[in-house]
Amino acid sequence: MKPFKFSLEAVATTRRRFEQTALEQYAKALLAKQSALSQLEAVQHELDDAWLRLRNTLESGCSASSATRLRQESNYLEEDRKLREEVLSQAERAVSVALQQMLVTRQQREAVEKFRGKQRLAHDRDIQRDTQKFLDEMATQRATSSQSWRTESEPHA
Repeated sequence: MKPFKFSLEAVATTRRRFEQTALEQYAKALLAKQSALSQLEAVQHELDDAWLRLRNTLESGCSASSATRLRQESNYLEEDRKLREEVLSQAERAVSVALQQMLVTRQQREAVEKFRGKQRLAHDRDIQRDTQKFLDEMATQRATSSQSWRTESEPHA
């Protein structure tokens, strides 16, 4: 019996490698998104603290320079928050693109694997057919041998 050999093994290997690379890119994109989200949350927390400090300072009475300084700090943090929101938005788009690419590469690999399965089934059927043919030939030879032995040993009538 000949062993099964997939005719598109090189393609299957390449598709598996592409899928693995796409999966790694997707994981990196998810990590980048998580990092961007953490940075946005940190800036938002700082901004909330700055607004609270400004409110408390204004309520307790303060100089105009202190209020201006706190307001400038809040403005700077607000700009930083907007920048972090844009970075997060870009990271979300990158995740979406990476997910789509991973799904495409997975479908391509699955198509090759499906073809491999069909080739394997055809190979198995061929092996089964050849085995059955061999067994049938053995049975036929044995039956022929036993009949020829009987006809030679029996007297002619």
